[in-house]
Amino acid sequence: MIFTTSGVAAAGVKATGSITAALIGHYRPTGVPRLGSKEDRAAAYRRLLDASTRSFNWAFQFSHLQREAGKAARKLLLGQLPQAWEVSGELIGALHGVRLCGTVPVIAAAEDLVAATSDLELNEKDGARFQQQAEAVVAAQGVFLDICREDLSYATKRWQLIRRYKERRFLRQQSGR
Repeated sequence: MIFTTSGVAAAGVKATGSITAALIGHYRPTGVPRLGSKEDRAAAYRRLLDASTRSFNWAFQFSHLQREAGKAARKLLLGQLPQAWEVSGELIGALHGVRLCGTVPVIAAAEDLVAATSDLELNEKDGARFQQQAEAVVAAQGVFLDICREDLSYATKRWQLIRRYKERRFLRQQSGR
Protein backbone atom coordinates (compact mmCIF):
# COMPACT_ATOMS: atom_id res chain seq x y z
CA MET A 1 0.00 0.00 0.00
CA ILE A 2 1.20 3.44 -0.83
CA PHE A 3 0.21 6.37 1.38
CA THR A 4 0.32 9.83 0.04
CA THR A 5 1.84 12.53 2.15
CA SER A 6 -1.35 14.57 2.13
CA GLY A 7 -3.42 11.55 3.19
CA VAL A 8 -1.13 10.79 6.10
CA ALA A 9 -1.08 14.44 7.10
CA ALA A 10 -4.88 14.64 6.96
CA ALA A 11 -5.25 11.53 9.09
CA GLY A 12 -2.71 12.91 11.59
CA VAL A 13 -4.56 16.21 11.87
CA LYS A 14 -7.86 14.42 12.31
CA ALA A 15 -6.47 12.15 15.02
CA THR A 16 -4.78 15.06 16.80
CA GLY A 17 -7.98 17.10 16.59
CA SER A 18 -10.12 14.36 18.14
CA ILE A 19 -7.59 13.80 20.96
CA THR A 20 -7.40 17.54 21.63
CA ALA A 21 -11.20 17.82 21.57
CA ALA A 22 -11.46 14.97 24.07
CA LEU A 23 -8.93 16.62 26.38
CA ILE A 24 -10.66 19.98 26.16
CA GLY A 25 -14.02 18.32 26.83
CA HIS A 26 -12.68 16.87 30.10
CA TYR A 27 -10.93 20.07 31.13
CA ARG A 28 -12.47 21.62 34.22
CA PRO A 29 -10.64 24.67 35.53
CA THR A 30 -9.96 24.53 39.25
CA GLY A 31 -11.99 26.96 41.33
CA VAL A 32 -14.54 27.69 38.61
CA PRO A 33 -17.84 26.15 39.72
CA ARG A 34 -20.23 24.74 37.16
CA LEU A 35 -23.93 25.40 37.60
CA GLY A 36 -25.34 22.72 39.85
CA SER A 37 -21.93 21.38 40.82
CA LYS A 38 -21.06 20.67 44.43
CA GLU A 39 -18.91 23.82 44.59
CA ASP A 40 -21.67 25.96 43.08
CA ARG A 41 -24.28 24.63 45.49
CA ALA A 42 -21.96 25.10 48.48
CA ALA A 43 -21.33 28.72 47.45
CA ALA A 44 -25.07 29.40 47.09
CA TYR A 45 -25.84 27.76 50.44
CA ARG A 46 -23.06 29.71 52.15
CA ARG A 47 -24.34 32.95 50.62
CA LEU A 48 -27.83 32.32 52.00
CA LEU A 49 -26.48 31.48 55.45
CA ASP A 50 -24.38 34.66 55.43
CA ALA A 51 -27.31 36.79 54.23
CA SER A 52 -29.70 35.33 56.81
CA THR A 53 -27.15 35.87 59.58
CA ARG A 54 -26.60 39.46 58.50
CA SER A 55 -30.35 40.09 58.31
CA PHE A 56 -30.91 38.44 61.69
CA ASN A 57 -28.13 40.46 63.33
CA TRP A 58 -29.43 43.71 61.87
CA ALA A 59 -33.01 42.99 62.99
CA PHE A 60 -31.86 41.95 66.46
CA GLN A 61 -29.83 45.14 66.94
CA PHE A 62 -32.61 47.33 65.52
CA SER A 63 -35.26 45.78 67.77
CA HIS A 64 -33.02 45.88 70.84
CA LEU A 65 -32.18 49.57 70.29
CA GLN A 66 -35.82 50.39 69.79
CA ARG A 67 -36.86 48.62 73.01
CA GLU A 68 -34.00 49.85 75.18
CA ALA A 69 -33.36 53.38 73.93
CA GLY A 70 -36.91 54.23 72.89
CA LYS A 71 -37.44 57.76 71.62
CA ALA A 72 -33.78 58.72 72.05
CA ALA A 73 -32.77 56.28 69.30
CA ARG A 74 -35.62 57.12 66.91
CA LYS A 75 -33.49 59.36 64.68
CA LEU A 76 -30.67 56.81 64.55
CA LEU A 77 -33.10 54.04 63.67
CA LEU A 78 -34.73 56.03 60.87
CA GLY A 79 -31.29 56.50 59.35
CA GLN A 80 -30.83 52.73 59.22
CA LEU A 81 -33.95 52.02 57.15
CA PRO A 82 -32.09 52.09 53.80
CA GLN A 83 -29.78 49.44 55.22
CA ALA A 84 -32.85 47.31 55.96
CA TRP A 85 -33.79 47.32 52.28
CA GLU A 86 -30.24 46.36 51.32
CA VAL A 87 -30.16 43.48 53.80
CA SER A 88 -33.58 42.23 52.66
CA GLY A 89 -32.56 42.43 49.02
CA GLU A 90 -29.39 40.46 49.73
CA LEU A 91 -31.43 37.77 51.51
CA ILE A 92 -33.88 37.41 48.61
CA GLY A 93 -31.02 37.34 46.09
CA ALA A 94 -29.33 34.56 48.04
CA LEU A 95 -32.61 32.63 48.13
CA HIS A 96 -32.84 32.88 44.34
CA GLY A 97 -29.29 31.52 44.10
CA VAL A 98 -30.32 28.47 46.15
CA ARG A 99 -33.45 28.06 44.04
CA LEU A 100 -31.27 28.06 40.92
CA CYS A 101 -28.93 25.24 41.87
CA GLY A 102 -30.26 23.59 45.04
CA THR A 103 -32.13 20.35 45.47
CA VAL A 104 -35.79 20.23 46.47
CA PRO A 105 -35.24 19.61 50.23
CA VAL A 106 -32.62 22.37 50.38
CA ILE A 107 -34.91 24.83 48.59
CA ALA A 108 -37.74 24.05 51.03
CA ALA A 109 -35.45 24.58 54.03
CA ALA A 110 -34.12 27.80 52.47
CA GLU A 111 -37.64 29.15 52.01
CA ASP A 112 -38.46 28.28 55.64
CA LEU A 113 -35.29 30.08 56.76
CA VAL A 114 -36.15 33.22 54.78
CA ALA A 115 -39.72 33.13 56.10
CA ALA A 116 -38.51 32.83 59.70
CA THR A 117 -36.05 35.68 59.17
CA SER A 118 -38.75 37.82 57.59
CA ASP A 119 -41.14 37.11 60.45
CA LEU A 120 -38.93 38.95 62.94
CA GLU A 121 -41.11 41.79 64.22
CA LEU A 122 -38.86 44.82 64.54
CA ASN A 123 -41.45 46.80 66.51
CA GLU A 124 -42.01 44.03 69.07
CA LYS A 125 -42.18 45.64 72.51
CA ASP A 126 -42.13 42.33 74.40
CA GLY A 127 -38.54 41.11 74.66
CA ALA A 128 -39.61 37.52 75.40
CA ARG A 129 -41.79 37.39 72.27
CA PHE A 130 -38.95 38.72 70.14
CA GLN A 131 -36.62 36.14 71.71
CA GLN A 132 -39.01 33.38 70.59
CA GLN A 133 -38.93 34.75 67.06
CA ALA A 134 -35.13 34.90 67.20
CA GLU A 135 -34.95 31.29 68.39
CA ALA A 136 -37.15 30.26 65.45
CA VAL A 137 -34.63 31.86 63.07
CA VAL A 138 -31.71 30.08 64.74
CA ALA A 139 -33.58 26.76 64.56
CA ALA A 140 -34.37 27.33 60.85
CA GLN A 141 -30.69 28.07 60.22
CA GLY A 142 -29.75 24.81 61.93
CA VAL A 143 -32.23 22.81 59.86
CA PHE A 144 -31.00 24.47 56.66
CA LEU A 145 -27.38 23.78 57.58
CA ASP A 146 -28.09 20.10 58.32
CA ILE A 147 -29.91 19.62 55.03
CA CYS A 148 -27.09 21.35 53.16
CA ARG A 149 -24.54 19.07 54.82
CA GLU A 150 -26.59 16.06 53.75
CA ASP A 151 -26.95 17.38 50.20
CA LEU A 152 -23.23 18.08 49.87
CA SER A 153 -22.40 14.64 51.37
CA TYR A 154 -20.68 16.14 54.40
CA ALA A 155 -22.75 13.99 56.73
CA THR A 156 -21.61 10.51 57.63
CA LYS A 157 -23.09 7.75 55.49
CA ARG A 158 -24.33 4.43 56.87
CA TRP A 159 -21.48 2.46 55.34
CA GLN A 160 -18.76 4.69 56.82
CA LEU A 161 -18.57 2.71 60.05
CA ILE A 162 -15.27 4.08 61.41
CA ARG A 163 -16.28 7.66 60.70
CA ARG A 164 -19.66 7.13 62.37
CA TYR A 165 -17.98 5.54 65.40
CA LYS A 166 -15.57 8.48 65.76
CA GLU A 167 -18.41 10.96 65.36
CA ARG A 168 -20.52 9.28 68.05
CA ARG A 169 -17.55 9.09 70.41
CA PHE A 170 -16.86 12.79 69.88
CA LEU A 171 -20.51 13.69 70.53
CA ARG A 172 -20.53 11.60 73.71
CA GLN A 173 -17.40 13.37 74.91
CA GLN A 174 -18.98 16.75 74.16
CA SER A 175 -22.17 15.93 76.05
CA GLY A 176 -20.17 14.58 79.01
CA ARG A 177 -18.53 17.94 79.67
